[in-house]
Parts: sequence; structure tokens; C-alpha cells
Amino acid sequence: MPVYIVQPNDTINSIARRFGVSPQDLIRVNQIENPDFISVGTRLKIPGFEGVRGTLTTVSVPLGASLSFLSRQYNIPEEQIVHLNRLVTPSQLFVGATLILPVQENSSQSPTTSLVALSEGQTPLELATASGVSMWDYLLANGVGSSAQLLPMDPLIALGNEQAAQNAAAFPGAPAFVKGIDLYPLPVIQGKTVVVKVSVNQPVRAIGMLGEWPLQFDALDTNTYVALQGIHAMAQPGLLDFSLTLATVEGTSFSFSQPVLLQPGNYPQDPPLVVDPQTLDKANTEPEDSLVRSVVANHTPVKYWQGVFRKPVDEPSCIKSWFGNRRSYNNSGYTYFHTGVDYGVCANLNIYAPAAGVVVFTGPLTVRGNATIIDHGWGVYSGFWHQSKILVNVGDRVEAGQLIGEIGGTGRVTGPHLHWEVWVNGVQVEPLDWLEREYP
Repeated sequence: MPVYIVQPNDTINSIARRFGVSPQDLIRVNQIENPDFISVGTRLKIPGFEGVRGTLTTVSVPLGASLSFLSRQYNIPEEQIVHLNRLVTPSQLFVGATLILPVQENSSQSPTTSLVALSEGQTPLELATASGVSMWDYLLANGVGSSAQLLPMDPLIALGNEQAAQNAAAFPGAPAFVKGIDLYPLPVIQGKTVVVKVSVNQPVRAIGMLGEWPLQFDALDTNTYVALQGIHAMAQPGLLDFSLTLATVEGTSFSFSQPVLLQPGNYPQDPPLVVDPQTLDKANTEPEDSLVRSVVANHTPVKYWQGVFRKPVDEPSCIKSWFGNRRSYNNSGYTYFHTGVDYGVCANLNIYAPAAGVVVFTGPLTVRGNATIIDHGWGVYSGFWHQSKILVNVGDRVEAGQLIGEIGGTGRVTGPHLHWEVWVNGVQVEPLDWLEREYP
């Protein structure tokens, strides 16, 4: 019977959900006396996987992955992946879906970091010769008995000469000028920021879509293009269509598409709120929403920020309301969501720029009160609502940590606080992610 090693924040219920077993069976098989307390590092037997040995782990399906890709990457037979995950068809391999995989301890069954694919018109023998290894070595490493089993653009474990691997196609199905395409972090979740990164060996024009959102690509360096995209907090969980087309100046192009699994953010409901009815009147809210959206719709091809964002207040633990929480105003249904993070008045009234950027809007608004919007570049914006004082002007260049305003109670509020938003390519996202992770 395979085992699972308990990780931080695991519970019996979360482990049971992960592997599709009942909590009762987990408790019974492992003779757990107190299911409310399981220690990190504990080895739990996982029932229901007869004939499987080793330690079970879970991974998110990466962009471009197929059964053959994962089989070679983790050195696990395709049949075992299908059996473990109850896959009816390989088309169930959606990007970001969770797969259960067994990893034999003290073995080489860890993810292979270097995979290549046969370039257009390249034979397996040519790839092996260029890599300085025998054809037999390539077949053996990739678990195939004959070169006839290797299809064009099939993912292969890279061997031998590093330069040869660099000259081969690095993304399944792509021509050699494409060195990699990545979509992260996975899984994709409501209200989160997604990064699409394209690595090439020559300039390209990149066009793509993720669900309903057109992707905006910027050059990270000479051979790397990046698109940042927010996922709406109330987007319908399910499948998002991802598509990408890359075109070189010579006219060579490559198109790719694959479904991406969008998972729910599991946002809770806030207690019902009572506010000034004027701040709910569409005659006031719709023009204001349109104004803000028009400001954050502009895409500046300059990246002003560096590293992670800093906290916009001096008491970062003083959060009164969290991003994504579902909301009801004046006895409405829970058709609203909280579009940012609310900081109360706990240390002082100071509001700071979380990152470098350019001030693109300041002024009083009905719902948002005294508002400031900062353009951080690459389609990323910060919004600061309900201020008592605005201490910057449109056109000002600000740096991370610069004082830009003071907390107040203007607009639609139930008390003084700072409402801080982050927009990514026209969509509000979880601001706290930007305090913990460096994008891109």
C-alpha cells in the first residue's frame, strides 16, 4: 500500500480529498486515535491503490504536458498514471489539474528537469549523434524499444551535449526557435495573478488569449516575453481556453492551445453590510466604474517595479476585510465581492506606495471616496480608496515606500480604513500575493 508524507497545513480531510478516499478509511487504515492532530512528516497509508508502491505525491499538470511527457518526466508508465488518476481519456490532462504520482524513495524517480523534442525534420539518430550519445542510450533513457516509436515533437529526456539540447525544440510540438512556454503559478484560481512566459532564440510577435482575456506581452529581455493576467474573482470555475501564436520576422509561426483548469477560490461570505443607498445607485456606480476601468486599461510597456511589493501601511496585520469575500449590501443577494484588502487604523494614518510607478489618477469619487491610482507598468495598477488626504499629483513618479496619502472614511464605508486594490491587465486580483511573490 502506498504512503503519503504529511505536509504543513495538511488535515485528514484535505488528504482524503486529495487522493479521493474517505476520511474514515484513512483513520481506520492508519489506526489514528486523534484525527484532529497529525504531525508533519507522519507517513500515512493511502487505501484504494492496490498494486502501487512508493510515496504518493501530487503535481499540477504543466502547460504542454501529455501522458508521454509526464511518463518520461517522472519515469512512470503511462498505464499507471491513467490507473492512479482514473483517467478515461488523455484529454482529461487539463493544465493545472492535480495528478497523483508515485515516487520511489531513494531512486531516480524525481522530475527530469531537461526535456527536449525532435526539431522539425530531425531524426532520432541525428539528435542522438548531435548529443554525443548512442541511439541505444536515447531509446533506453526514454523507455522506448525502437526509434519508430518516437513521433515528431515527442518530448524526450535530454542526454549528452548541452548545446545539442539547446538547439532542439524544448516545448512539445514547437519548432526549434521556441525554447519554452510556461504558465504559472498552478493551479489557476479565481482572483489570482497568472504569468505566461515565452522563451525563444530570436525576436517574435506573441499573441494569446486566456479565457476571455487577451494577453499583453512585454519583453523581459532579448529572448523572453511575459504576459501578466488577472483572473476575475467571480469567474466561473471550469475550463479556460488558452491559446498562443508566435511569429518570427521571417514569417515562421507556431500556434498552440490547451484547456486550463480554473479552480474556485473558496471565498467566504462577509456579514451583510448597510451603506448609503446612493453608493449602490447604478447612476453613480456605473460611470465611476467605467472611469476607473478606463484608467487601468492603458498598458505601459515599461516595468517600473522591482521585486515583491511592500505593504502600504505601517501595521500590515490590521486587516479588516479580505480580498474576494462575497458581499451583500442593504439586504441584496451575495452578488458583490470585495475587490481589495481593507486595512484599519491601527498604527497611524500613513499610506505608502507599495512599488515604484507613476500616479495616473487622483480625485474624489462617490463610492471610492478620495482615490489615487498608480501605474506600475506592464498593465499592473494599484488603487487606494477612502483617503482623508491625497499627498500626490497626477504625473508624479513615486518610489516604493513613499508617503502618498492618509487613511480616511470617504465614499462607501462603514468606518475609516484604507481599501487597497491591485489590477492586472484590467482585472482586480489578490493584493497579498504581490506582497509574498515576485512577479513575473
